[in-house]
Amino acid sequence: MQASFPDEFALVAACCRWPPTAEVVADVQRRAAGALDWRLVLRIAERHRVIGLVHHALHAAGVPCPEDVQAILERKGGAIARQNLALAAETLRLQRHFDAAGIAAVVLKGASLAQRAYGSTAFKHGRDIDLVVPPAHAFAALRILEDDGYALVDPARELTDAQRHAYIARGYQMELFDARRGTRVELHWRLSENPHLLAGIDAFADGQSVPVAGGTVRTLNDADLFAYLCVHGADHFWFRLKWLADLNALLGATDDAGLGALYAHAQAHGAGRCAGQALLLCERILGLRLPAVLHDVLVRDRGVRRLVAISLGNMIGANPAAEPVLDAARQAAELRWRFLLGRGTRFLLAQGGIAVTAPADVLRWPLPPALRFVYPLVRLPSWMIRRR
Repeated sequence: MQASFPDEFALVAACCRWPPTAEVVADVQRRAAGALDWRLVLRIAERHRVIGLVHHALHAAGVPCPEDVQAILERKGGAIARQNLALAAETLRLQRHFDAAGIAAVVLKGASLAQRAYGSTAFKHGRDIDLVVPPAHAFAALRILEDDGYALVDPARELTDAQRHAYIARGYQMELFDARRGTRVELHWRLSENPHLLAGIDAFADGQSVPVAGGTVRTLNDADLFAYLCVHGADHFWFRLKWLADLNALLGATDDAGLGALYAHAQAHGAGRCAGQALLLCERILGLRLPAVLHDVLVRDRGVRRLVAISLGNMIGANPAAEPVLDAARQAAELRWRFLLGRGTRFLLAQGGIAVTAPADVLRWPLPPALRFVYPLVRLPSWMIRRR
């Protein structure tokens, strides 16, 4: 693993540690005392979407920073708090809307995670609302959102009914946007694209209700939520510190036995490598104290070590303030890296099927279930046609 981080990234990471104990406050003060490029600190915080946490931590530690940087932190930190209140209200409204239609909907991150992890919705950056519905209700849920003013953004802006059914069978989420409210919704009907990650975790059983301003929202229980957040971050190769900070905060004061139990739970549902990667990243970047036995188990897995190295490169790289460039080379690398996320023949076969089935082909030729084996066969000629 990387021996050290750039000073500016190290300060931002220190600001993301939670809860803000005396030890954490002292660490922020120590890291802020050096010769820093405060504009770079700001750019890193913005790129990793942790402005709210940085603003809160620097204020709590009494750290002075340049007036122009302080003004930006205050303005953007306040905007995040207001945005999160609006997102919490919209989450509650959509939950009631689905309840009235007889469709179960569970919130995956957002306001419920902010409340569970930080005890407040004021600090965590919020961009969209993640909802999961049963696969059998995905088509109806999509219609409900569109009738409510949301419009499809991804995988396409216009889809026929046949394309919708085909994509629901092949994919696991769609993105919609309401221009009037300025709100994005990611509608999920499965928790992971590969069915062998998070296998057996049922979003609609043994969940919990979390109070937020104006009501309560339904979400996963803490063990399932831990596993889901590990898979979500791994699927994006942890290129944002925000996701790791939220997970680390959720772990909070979890003791050694609790950390071991969470890892065992994720492992039992096919997400052991994702959980191991996340725990080692929390240890390395955010100071999570792992029990020695668990640490030794994780570092003995070469695949986990490789995933940690990949994620450190994505999160920090040559310039921790620069977004990763999603060019053809990176897309090819991510395709390979995803085979590291799980174990076993079933996982690998499913990942191979995902790799050789292009979403564009599913939308162009929406086939019935009996003919979906054709998609891998047409990927290469279809790609050549699209490249012309």
